[in-house]
Amino acid sequence: MAYSTSTAPGKVAQKNGSNGRTIWSYVSADTLAVVSAADYFSNGDALGMQVGDIVFVTVSGTGATSLTYVTSVTSGGAASVSGGTIDLDTAGANVITPGINKITISQATQVTATIAEAALHQGVLIVTQTGTGTAGHTLTLTSGTFDGTNNVATLNAQNESLAVFIDGDGNGTILENTGAVVLS
Repeated sequence: MAYSTSTAPGKVAQKNGSNGRTIWSYVSADTLAVVSAADYFSNGDALGMQVGDIVFVTVSGTGATSLTYVTSVTSGGAASVSGGTIDLDTAGANVITPGINKITISQATQVTATIAEAALHQGVLIVTQTGTGTAGHTLTLTSGTFDGTNNVATLNAQNESLAVFIDGDGNGTILENTGAVVLS
């Protein structure tokens, strides 16, 4: 199903002044994968969407709701969103797209992942190793920190998990460290 401007997302809360983000709600028969396609919201700029805005996407047929973030807006044109979860099931380097808030590492061979701008993952960020092995998977924040000091998290055992609250400036606060996730 294609996006229709007649069923555009609605504003739930509008930012106040120059600080903060607008929160949107969007209900569609389209799956999250379809809504996450580039330039899905063809009138995003006209609606007032801005990078970093929060969009709750609900699939009408199932009621499944996902938290996404606006990742790009073309002047006079479309907006794109991204969010939800990603499963890193391939060894090697991975770049985490803005809006992803749950990262699962199911690979036994070493995975290296990078988040370029922690502020674009605002809210609760969870990374969990579900794969076996002790490969020393790493998640690096190029901008921002997990705890005010450290920007690298190393997971080294199955079921290790790190939950971090990331604020709008990319500053993290550890909510829970399950196992022995190493910060450096």
